[in-house]
This record gives sequence, structure tokens and C-alpha cells, in this order.
Amino acid sequence: MSVPKFCLVACYLGSWPDYIDLFLEGCRYNPSVDFLLFSDCGPLPDAPSNVEVVPTTKEDVRHRAEERLGVDPAIPEPFSLCDFKPTYGALFSDYLDAYDFWGCTDIDLIYGDIRSFITEPLLREHDVIAARPYLTGFFFLFRNEERINHLYKRSRDWPHVVEQEDHYSFTECNFQWGTLLDGGSIFDVETEIESMTEVIRREEQAGLLRAHFADWERMGIDDTPFTWDQGRLTEGDTARLLLHFNILKNEYYFSFPDWEEVPDRFHVLPTGFYRDHETSGLRYLLASPTRTFAGNWVFMKANRARHKLTLATRSVAD
Repeated sequence: MSVPKFCLVACYLGSWPDYIDLFLEGCRYNPSVDFLLFSDCGPLPDAPSNVEVVPTTKEDVRHRAEERLGVDPAIPEPFSLCDFKPTYGALFSDYLDAYDFWGCTDIDLIYGDIRSFITEPLLREHDVIAARPYLTGFFFLFRNEERINHLYKRSRDWPHVVEQEDHYSFTECNFQWGTLLDGGSIFDVETEIESMTEVIRREEQAGLLRAHFADWERMGIDDTPFTWDQGRLTEGDTARLLLHFNILKNEYYFSFPDWEEVPDRFHVLPTGFYRDHETSGLRYLLASPTRTFAGNWVFMKANRARHKLTLATRSVAD
């Protein structure tokens, strides 16, 4: 019996972000997983062989949605298909025939060893796999079967959620992340729409599918740095499926590296990315979250001292 094959799909229009090389390097170290990127951003010459860029425009997506989903989609600006993700099995079915599972991925993340989490027994025993206690838009897997590919139709709010420009967190849990992460049930909260988490939990309770909700993802970093080492991602001594940059990338103190080539090993702290030889001294010290304000103070003092020295030098020269 062959190992189940799966493909992770993203639809990203505009221009490739600064961190795309980090995403691609994570893909490179997961050669048994395929990645399909529907995009108008152009080719990725340095992409590994398991990453395919499919030239796609917003009008292509609109046409597919009309033809394959039977909806008149409202695709907001800036471009976002967040609420469409559960439909990708139908929307892009002609690209997914060869796979036992398909899923979604975001590109603002770096993967660890995917197959060490998505094991053969896990795939054989489940129809839906998510990285958190709700269906996670940045990473999930659906069994590539007609009934699972059309689960989105089981929501009472389909197709309303994709015919409006508003974002409903339909793929996930209608913004009830905190409640579910704290151990609450999607059935115990009042929501504006019936999200995919509610659909899947209801179908699971009825014995119509088998779902696995895990806790594999991290979006933030505390005092324990992340280390990525030739495809293995750890938080201290704990292996992680992925590190998601969706919050970090918007923090003023966090920056992405300008490496010409992603190193085989690096560390991620609350302020950014560091090679092994950078994990000591002032730069590393100031990266600790407990020292953020201290770090700003030190840099401010250093800049003032530099400014005074410059003025003094000019005065002597005059």
C-alpha cells in the first residue's frame, strides 16, 4: 500500500513578498509534499522541483468560481480568497486528481518536517486534518473525495459568505479563535455565520467524517527561540510543524533577513532571523523580548553618543 500523497495549495496575487525564500526553503526540505501556487507574481527560478507556480489572474479565479462553484464571487481588494479556501478541492480539481489529499497553505510561514506530523496512520484514519482546534486556513488537509471536497455546501451560509466583500473567517471559526484555543466548543458560542469548523464538528458528531484537530502551529515567539536546521523546526526541544509570520511580520521591531541564500541552519527570535555566529553579543542580546525596551534605550543612547562625537570632531576640524 503506497503512502498517501498530498498537495498544498495557495493562491497569491500581487508581488512575491520578501520572505518567499524562507517559504521555498521549507518546501525544499519536504520533497514528498507538492505545492501549487496560483499566482500572477511571475516565476520563481530558485523554487525546488516540488513547487509549481501556475500563472493565474484575478479574472481567472473569478471565472473558475463562476464555472465550478456556481457563484458570483466578490473578491475584495487587496486580493484575498480567505473565505474560499474550503472550496479549493472543487475550484482547482483539475490540478488535484493525482492526490489522496489536498490542502491549503499560506506563504508567510516556514515549514519544519511535515511528514513527521502528517504521518501515514494519521492520513489513513482521518478525512480532515487541522493545525489548531479549529480548521486553520494557513494549513489544513482534506481527503480528496467528492463528499469532503464539497463540505462547504453544508454550511447554511453558503454561498452568501463568498458573494459579499466582507471577510467572515468562514474557513476557520468566524473569529472565535480565542474561545476555541481556550478549550471551548464552537457550539457554545454565538456566531454570525456557520463556519467550516462548525460544519466539520457537526459532521464529525454525526459520524459522517473523521477529523483531527492538533496544536502544531506557532504565530509568536516568547523567550524560547525557534531553530530551523536543515528542514527540522524546533522551539527549544519541541518539534514544530511550522512557524507562521502573520503577526510577527507586522511588528515594527521584526525584520526579515536579506540573505542571498538561506542558510542550512538559523534561529528566529522576536526581532528577526539570526545565523549561528550571530547568537551572541549585543545584537543577539537585544533580540530577547524581555529586553526590547532596553534594546531601544541602548540604541538611542548609542545614536546620541555617535551624534555628539560627530559634532565634536567637526568642531575640532574647524
